[in-house]
Amino acid sequence: MEKNNIFMALIGLCLPLTACQANKTPVDVILMAGQSNMVGCSRVTYLNNSVGMVKYQEYVSGYNGIRIAYDNLTKEALDVYPEQNTSNGNFVKVMLGEGNADITFGPEVGMAEVLSQTPHNDNLFLIKYACGASNLLDDWAAPSSGRISGLYAGFVSYVRAQIKVLEESGFAPTIKVLCWMQGEGDSYPGYAEQYLSQLSYFVGDLRAELMKYCGGTEFAFIDAGISDSPLWYQYATVNAAKEQFAAQSERNIYIDTIAEGLITSEEPPEDPDRAHYDSSSMIELGHLFAEAVSPFLSAVEIE
Repeated sequence: MEKNNIFMALIGLCLPLTACQANKTPVDVILMAGQSNMVGCSRVTYLNNSVGMVKYQEYVSGYNGIRIAYDNLTKEALDVYPEQNTSNGNFVKVMLGEGNADITFGPEVGMAEVLSQTPHNDNLFLIKYACGASNLLDDWAAPSSGRISGLYAGFVSYVRAQIKVLEESGFAPTIKVLCWMQGEGDSYPGYAEQYLSQLSYFVGDLRAELMKYCGGTEFAFIDAGISDSPLWYQYATVNAAKEQFAAQSERNIYIDTIAEGLITSEEPPEDPDRAHYDSSSMIELGHLFAEAVSPFLSAVEIE
C-alpha cells in the first residue's frame, strides 16, 4: 500500500512537469558567429544616405518580432577576448547598434528586415557570438583539430546559456541554422591552406555538440564568402575552401558575397575602411543570410 502511495505521489509530481513541457511554444533558433563583419562594424551614420530616410527610420525603430541575444568580442591576444557590446544575456529586439558599439550594426538588421515580413516572425530568435580579428585556425579551433580554443568553447557555452533562457521563458527552442561570416583572419600564408580542414572540424564538432538542441536533424550551415579587399591577401583560397565545403552536403550553403556585389570601398568617403562592409552592403549581407536560412526554418515561409 505504501509503495502504491509513493508511486501515485511521483505521478503527481511528474504530471505538472509534463504539462509544462507540452505547453511550451516551439521556436526556431538561428545561430550567428564569426569575426568583425559578423560582429558588425558598419556605421549607422552612413545608412541614411545609402538606404533613404524611410528605410533608415525603420532600422532605427527596429523589429520587435525578431529578438536577438548577442555577445560581441574583440581579439586582444590568443584566448583573450574582451567584450565590446553585449545584450547581457537578454533577448532584445533587433535594431541598429548591436555591432561592436552602439553606432554600428551587423547582418542581424537585414536579416530581421526580411524575416519580419513572414507570418510567424515571433517564433524566431537569433543568438550571435562573434569576435573581431579572430581566425579559425587558432581562435575558433574545434576539438577535432587537436585543441579547444577559447572562442569555440565560449560559443558553445553561450549558446547553451541562451537556449536555457528561452526554455525558462516558456519556449521550446530548436536550433535550425548557423550563419558564419569569417575567414578574413585566415587569408594569409600558413592559414588559408588549412581553412577547409579547420572548417570541417569546426562545423562537424559543433553539429555533434549541439545536436540535442536541433530536434534530431543537424543544423544547416550558411557560410558567407569574404570580400576581395586588398587586405585579404589570399581571399580566393579561403573562398574556394568555403565553396568546397558547401559542396559536401545539401545542408551546407555558400554565399558568394563578391558576385552579389557587396563592397568595402566607399565608407568613410575620405578614407574607406577596407576591412568592413559599407552600410548598404551590410544590410544586403543580412538579406542574403535570411534568404538562405528560410528553407531550413520550420515556421517561416518567405513570400
